[in-house]
Order: sequence, then C-alpha cells, then structure tokens
Amino acid sequence: MIALRPLAMVVFALTGLALPLPGQDTTAAAPDTAYDYHESPISLPLGLGLRIPGYDRVNGITLPWGPKLEAGEGKFDIDALVRYRSNLGKWDPSLEGVIRPGDDNELKLFVGRGTFTNDDWIRTDLMNSLAVLGVGSDARNWYRGDRATARLSRAFTRTSLIVSPFIGGNLERDWSTGSVAPAKSPWSFFGRKGNLKMRRPNPRAGKGSITSVFGGTAIEFGRGDLEAKLDATLEKSLRTALKPDCSGGLLDVACLQPGGSFTQTTIDGRVYFPTFGTQTFTFKTHAVFTGGAGAAPAQRFAYLGGSGTLATVNLLALGGDRLLYVQGDYKMPFERIQLPYLGNPYVALTYAAGNAGIDRLPSLIQNLGVGVGVGLFRIDFSIDPAKNRSPFSRKSAFTFGASL
Repeated sequence: MIALRPLAMVVFALTGLALPLPGQDTTAAAPDTAYDYHESPISLPLGLGLRIPGYDRVNGITLPWGPKLEAGEGKFDIDALVRYRSNLGKWDPSLEGVIRPGDDNELKLFVGRGTFTNDDWIRTDLMNSLAVLGVGSDARNWYRGDRATARLSRAFTRTSLIVSPFIGGNLERDWSTGSVAPAKSPWSFFGRKGNLKMRRPNPRAGKGSITSVFGGTAIEFGRGDLEAKLDATLEKSLRTALKPDCSGGLLDVACLQPGGSFTQTTIDGRVYFPTFGTQTFTFKTHAVFTGGAGAAPAQRFAYLGGSGTLATVNLLALGGDRLLYVQGDYKMPFERIQLPYLGNPYVALTYAAGNAGIDRLPSLIQNLGVGVGVGLFRIDFSIDPAKNRSPFSRKSAFTFGASL
C-alpha cells in the first residue's frame, strides 16, 4: 500500500486533480472569465447593404447600396450610400440620416449627389415605379444636382393631434438631365416608344447654385375613422447663381433668365372620413405659390396632368411656379357583394380641378369622373365639362389605377 502512494501522486499531477487543502473553501464560485459581446453598430440591410430600388424613364433602375450606422438606441441613424442609375450610367454617393437629440426632436441630414423631383406628391415611389415598369407612365420630371440639406423638427403631441414645426437650410448645385428628344429609353411592358410615355421629354433646369432657408409645419390629426394630414413649407432663397439652359429650344422656360430671388410656398393636404354606413369621402389638395423678382428657377416648377391628377390632360403637361390642384372622391362600396381576397367592389364619383402657370395661375381645368374598382385596382372615366376647353385638355379619358 505504501508503494502505491508515489504513483497516486503522479496520477493526480497529470490529470490536474488536487486534494483540498485543510481549511480551503471549495464552495466559492470560480472567477468569470467570459467576455461580453456587443452587436456592431454598423450593419448591411437585407444582408447585402441593399435598399429598395426605384425605376423611372430618366434614371432607369436606381439601386442604392451601402452600410448603415445605428447607435444610441435609435438616436443616431446614418446611411452611407451609393446609388447606381442604370440609364444614366452614374454612381451617386450620399451621406444621409437622422439624429434624435431628444424624444421629440429630430435632425435630418443629406449631403450628396442625386436626381431630384418636385412631383412625388402625385404617386408614391413604389406606385410610380410599378406604373413606369408596367405601362411606361412616369408621373415625375427630374433634374440632377449636388445638395447639402439640414432640417430640424420638433413634435408636439396631444390627444389625436401631432404638430411638427421645422426649420432648415439648403445648398445645391443643379443641372439638367434626360433629353428633350430621347432616342432611347429604359424598358417597360407597354409604352416603351411612346412620346408621352417612356420617351416623354424631360424639362430643362437652370444650371448653377441656389442657397436657401426654409421652414414650415406638418400636422396629423386622427380621431376614430377621421384622418387628416397637412404639410406646409416656405422656402426663401438667399443667393442664386443660375444660367439659362437653352438646349430645349429658345421657347423653353429654362431658357429664360431666372429671377434674382424667390420665395415659394408649398402646401399638400389630405382629409379622409366616413359618411353613411361604409361610404367614405377623400379630399386632396396640392398648391405652389411663388413670389419674388421674376420667375422661380425651373427646378422649382411643379407639374400636373394625367392619371393621378387631371385625367383629360396629357401627363404633366401643365407646369410652372404657381400651381393649384383640388380633388374630391366619394366612394360607395357594394356591401352585399364580397369577393374572395378582394373585398367589396365599389363605385366612386370624382371631381378634380387644377392648373399651373408661370407668374400667374390660369383658369382651372375641371374634370368629372366615375370609377369602379375592387381591392387595389380601379378604372375611371373622366370628362372635361367646359364648352371652351383648354388646348391642353381633351373631352374625355379612361384611366387605370392601383393603390398600395
């Protein structure tokens, strides 16, 4: 038995086992040597850094890519992006994001190059992309530019009401894009070669720089089924250094020398509420009013016409630094008819009026319409009831639309 003791000591030494020493506390926990791992604040959305692409007749496919920086539990959210525009063959870098110094404060920043529009009030980005891809209908005019913008807002929340006043500053350098006589265009299922579709000319813009400040407010109200939204912006130029662009011809508005300064107000509003039973009424308006020495630069013009605004007018045929558009839509569902996955079909009555011009607002063009739809899809027939119609308006028009 004595001879086995040295062998046991060797075994214990090799296996790392040790007998407790007298008085040693064997119940104490071993020190924690594990490491705390924190998720990186830099991420690649969708796993690759891609964002939702866009599609239109000037840019073609716009494909954004880049990392996202998120910190402070949503208080710091910055995207470093590069947008590839297939029809232009351009790579546009930008740094954009939101800083939230408090629960109700928000600072939006954008620095970069891009292709910009004033007509995104007519359709959402997704709906315009689908309309371009499907039927070649691009309800936006475009211009190119380098831009630096900062916008500070604060939200005041009450029962059923959110008021968000904001102020900001903008510095931009702009130039024209697209063509007044496109020889080629991006692909679409229909309308690829149509002069009012994918090959619709893109208006020129003044070449040069604009420095401006702006302010305004966004208002949201909701109570029961009543919903209302209003956005109002006032922009005042501090400095303009623009040259006319006469590549569209001497009669093109961009060939006119822009005024030395401008003050522009833009209002966009929507009200929705139920009436009798399941019937509903929706009112929409968009207005642009400009003052100052001479006309505003062409990159501040707003346009209307075609599906989504005045159906009897060619797509975005009316434009200028003054615009007024109003629309009322009364929808009456057939409650006794229930289609699988689509819901109740409905009939709608529509009244729309609007026009646009330079330095003045022409007489309003009116449209009366009736539509039928189900689910996301709708077909409308509209007429211009005026005896002496505007040369820009037809007697009647059919339009097909969808909403998401």
